Amino acid sequence: MPGKPWARPGLFVKDKRKRGRAGMRDRAQVLAEEPLCRLCLEKGLEVASDVVDHKIPLAWGGTDDLDNKQGLCDPCHDEKSKAERAFTRRR
Repeated sequence: MPGKPWARPGLFVKDKRKRGRAGMRDRAQVLAEEPLCRLCLEKGLEVASDVVDHKIPLAWGGTDDLDNKQGLCDPCHDEKSKAERAFTRRR
């Protein structure tokens, strides 16, 4: 087995995430368009968005397009990510 982690097949997934300035532009646009956490708004709370989240994770076939991104607060993002990891483990 190769010693380098990136040389091991299946260990890392090559994603199509936007990097650099393009990613920073998208992040700024999403947070400007959604200054409040989308999940908190559904609960009737007004909490500022801190994180840009992929509605459908890239690992599940989601895209890095703006229509697959949403603004979330840190606690909601952590909760959503935890649920996604748990779901992935059950599959």
